[in-house]
Amino acid sequence: MDITAPVEAGLGAAVTGFDLESPTPEAEEALRRAFRGSPMLCIRGGKATPESFLRLARIFGTPQRELMGVLRDTAYSEISLIERHQGISTATGKPATFGGQWHTDDSYMAVPCAATMLYGEVVPPKGGDTSFTNMHLAYEALADEFRARIAELKAVHTYQSRRNASPVPERTPEEEARTPPVTHPLVRTHPETGRKALYINPNRIDRIADLPLAEGDALLDALIAHATKPEFVHVHAWQPDDIVIWDNRCTMHRASPHEGDHPRRLLRILIEGMVPE
Repeated sequence: MDITAPVEAGLGAAVTGFDLESPTPEAEEALRRAFRGSPMLCIRGGKATPESFLRLARIFGTPQRELMGVLRDTAYSEISLIERHQGISTATGKPATFGGQWHTDDSYMAVPCAATMLYGEVVPPKGGDTSFTNMHLAYEALADEFRARIAELKAVHTYQSRRNASPVPERTPEEEARTPPVTHPLVRTHPETGRKALYINPNRIDRIADLPLAEGDALLDALIAHATKPEFVHVHAWQPDDIVIWDNRCTMHRASPHEGDHPRRLLRILIEGMVPE
């Protein structure tokens, strides 16, 4: 097994030669170590089955059951299917790119997932890249006075926020009941490394708690613009059978559209997390 160094913004380490069917304990520990050093990494060169994909996910933690029934695989409740348009359209009726705005997965949950894994079962020959931004670096690059300003602030996250720029699947009444608005800190401490990171989600944050809307919106806009500067961003160009895992506790990501009618089918697993601190 070979692991390359991160390529941009501390992200994008690549793993080749990993045995998806019969990994050794040493290889599993090397993967976990690589993930701590590069909170987005790509495992490349092997064809996964749902069973081997789930087995890989368990190296990093406990796979969680997909909440959204519209996304859930009928055979494996921990696996969700992400396809090109996912039945979602904009107000104009044109197809929309699923996950096409900057976000971090699951932040509207009281206990957001720790990590996300995607398997590129079918990827287009061109386009459809996924961009990632390193929220550790973004936080560390803030001026001291700015860090002090946001240190104790919290944000209200909702499934369909007033600031949401992306279309999202409709929830059932049961799913709505399980996802009321929640409050999370703007700055969270990584439970494994102790390193601080910005924790923002342009699609899910409705407002900053205890600030007037206009002031809170201006603060959010400034943080989003800062966190998505090119020096913090790595762009992943998908190859068939890529498996990408990223740490939602210290990254944001977004999908890019691709032209033409090429299909795109990704398998997704979310890894259980804990209440942000």
